[in-house]
Amino acid sequence: MSKPQDVVVDFIARGKSDGEWLMVLVEEGPIQGSLEDFLYGLQDRLYDTIDAVIDGKLAKKFPESKGKNIVIRLDCYDLPRSEIEEFFTAFSKGALKPDDYQKALSNNNFVKTISFEISFDQIFTDRT
Repeated sequence: MSKPQDVVVDFIARGKSDGEWLMVLVEEGPIQGSLEDFLYGLQDRLYDTIDAVIDGKLAKKFPESKGKNIVIRLDCYDLPRSEIEEFFTAFSKGALKPDDYQKALSNNNFVKTISFEISFDQIFTDRT
């Protein structure tokens, strides 16, 4: 499923339980260029992350994650909340619905489930 390219995940951590792992993508504003171009790039990054989970790249690098619930979390800093949240909500509801993803997830040894989370914050800098 995945393309032969590197997947950029900012960090990977154990989740709230032994059966959960987090793959965290960090996006920081302000957006350079158009919002539309930013969202297309973000969509590609999210799909690449899904593919890395399904294809076993995560399990290869972190064997303890094999067969676990994976949460793909998007941490947003200084980004337009309403637009990003609307996009992410639509993406997370529909990303895994296509038949090819459903087939790839059924009886997959590398992952039990994939879910999505998003968070927003601001980066404060001291300019004194």
